[in-house]
Amino acid sequence: MEVRTDRVGLLVEQLAESMEFSRARMEGLTDAEYLWEPVAGMWSVRRRDENVTTDPYGPGEWQIDREFTDPFEPGTPTTIAWRLSHVWSCFAGRWEWTFGPRQTSPADVVAFSPHAEVTLSGIWESVTAWNAGMESLSDEELDRPGFGQYPWGLDPELPVISIARWVNREFIHHMAEVALLRDLYAAGDLSASGA
Repeated sequence: MEVRTDRVGLLVEQLAESMEFSRARMEGLTDAEYLWEPVAGMWSVRRRDENVTTDPYGPGEWQIDREFTDPFEPGTPTTIAWRLSHVWSCFAGRWEWTFGPRQTSPADVVAFSPHAEVTLSGIWESVTAWNAGMESLSDEELDRPGFGQYPWGLDPELPVISIARWVNREFIHHMAEVALLRDLYAAGDLSASGA
């Protein structure tokens, strides 16, 4: 297998391989597992009138819970549905504001779903589109601050290569968290084990 060593190639291949591993790891994800809340107060995907947070977002009937908190403080636990929806929203929004028309608000770019398969399909499509956009960039565009205009974050101030590094990390760490939640779900009731 030939390994790319160019800057874009390293990032694109890292994300493509991570997506391949994740697709295999997400095989068989059920809606019950997707929405599983092993502890009270978890953030999840909920109907618009059932939100448990002060600032949920999403354009349709289903939204994801959200509140603005210090990102370095321990966070509220989140369901598989929340984590996967967050990844989908991250890539769809970043594509919209980096390679797309730069018009749709990040809060409206994804119609969240209570169904695992819908969300997973959206993730694979969005990550593939992001990687295709990355492949199209020249070295000058890669290094140009402001090429990405995602309005929720530092994107307008950063070169695209820095944004790509960040979204790769975001994908890898959230998919690893989902894999762990899947392991716990599969293990069943852990309270009797003394853990």
